[in-house]
Amino acid sequence: MAILLVIMAGDCLSQFLSYCGLCTKLKERKKVGRNKVFLHLVFVLLLFLLTGCWDDVELEDRAFISGVSIDLAEEQGENTTFELMEQLVVPSGLGSTTEAGGGKAYRNLSQTGESLYEINSAISRQANRDITIDHVELVIISQDLARQDGLFNDVIDVFIRQQQMRRGILLAIAEEKAKDLLSIETEHAKIPAQYISELTENRQVPITTSPVRIGDIQESMLNNRSFVVPLLSIYKDNSVNYKGLAIFQGKSSKMVGTLLGKEAKGFNYVLGKEQQGSVTTKVEGDQTTFILAGGTSKIKLLNKDKDQLRFQVDIDVDARLTEYFGELDFYSKGVKEKFKTTLEDKVKKDAEDALKKLKDELQVDAFQFDIFLRSHHYNLWKEVKDDWDHGKNYFSKSDITVQVNANILEPGNSFRVKKKEGEE
Repeated sequence: MAILLVIMAGDCLSQFLSYCGLCTKLKERKKVGRNKVFLHLVFVLLLFLLTGCWDDVELEDRAFISGVSIDLAEEQGENTTFELMEQLVVPSGLGSTTEAGGGKAYRNLSQTGESLYEINSAISRQANRDITIDHVELVIISQDLARQDGLFNDVIDVFIRQQQMRRGILLAIAEEKAKDLLSIETEHAKIPAQYISELTENRQVPITTSPVRIGDIQESMLNNRSFVVPLLSIYKDNSVNYKGLAIFQGKSSKMVGTLLGKEAKGFNYVLGKEQQGSVTTKVEGDQTTFILAGGTSKIKLLNKDKDQLRFQVDIDVDARLTEYFGELDFYSKGVKEKFKTTLEDKVKKDAEDALKKLKDELQVDAFQFDIFLRSHHYNLWKEVKDDWDHGKNYFSKSDITVQVNANILEPGNSFRVKKKEGEE
């Protein structure tokens, strides 16, 4: 009996081993089958990937847009008619590091119509290459258009909706015709749009603002926050003038006014930014010019009565004396204090003029007092946010005082030499 059990166990073991071998072979076959299926799938996917270049356009066959201008057309129909100009880059005019370019480096194409998208399609039929919008760096909109109800918002929306458009596109307002700015030819820039882009990024004068980009404008409009945009005009046939700031009311997204010259300087003093450039005034009747080396501002809320809020703006500026036509000795007792006081009075007056223009006349908060309230006094902000610079306009009802502290770093690198009476 035991021998029989051993034999039966041996047969079972043999059958089990045979079954395991068969399983192994089956597994190997299945594995090979799976590998074949996987390879087939890879080949199919590669076929789809290879078709990704079927509509590719060579670089030489593309026309890149550098700048865009938008005006109101001279003749208006039942609906608003726009005039759109696109500035295309001509690579042959740019040249290379070893060869100079020949001819113009740009080409301006324009059309009119009621739809900006349709106008763009019409312009594309004028071009001998596929127009590419991926590299647009500047959009200029005329002041006449920006002052119309709802139009500025609609125009910006067109650029935001385009998937190929970058949110970093620079924006500027033209005092007159926007298209005229894209025809300005300078000696040091071959493409007008490039020249104007660099101009808006130049912060060495205190009437400018940080470069304004379409993405920033969209954020301000979504939050009903007022904002400023560079205001440009033609200075000469080959020069554009950064004239000041165009003021937009956040609720309506409409241009409501401008800050020019000293008012634009005062705006930046209150804002605490762009504290660079020159300030000219008089010390005891003699012309004096300071160069601003930097500065900051700080807002304080003095009460919480929403119907008559009181703010104080503390402005600090660092300056150097760069031009003086008088006879005072800077190092004499009390003289430095005179220069300091004169500069403080000048900065304070410019800041107060800007505040008066925006708070009392335009009733628009482009100074970002709303951001200050939201960040530091949120409960109060919730009470006034729906009527901050529109409706009840708590901003225009507020009282804002200015305090200025100037620090004269040095009187310059020269001093006036005086001879005593009787000396030759």
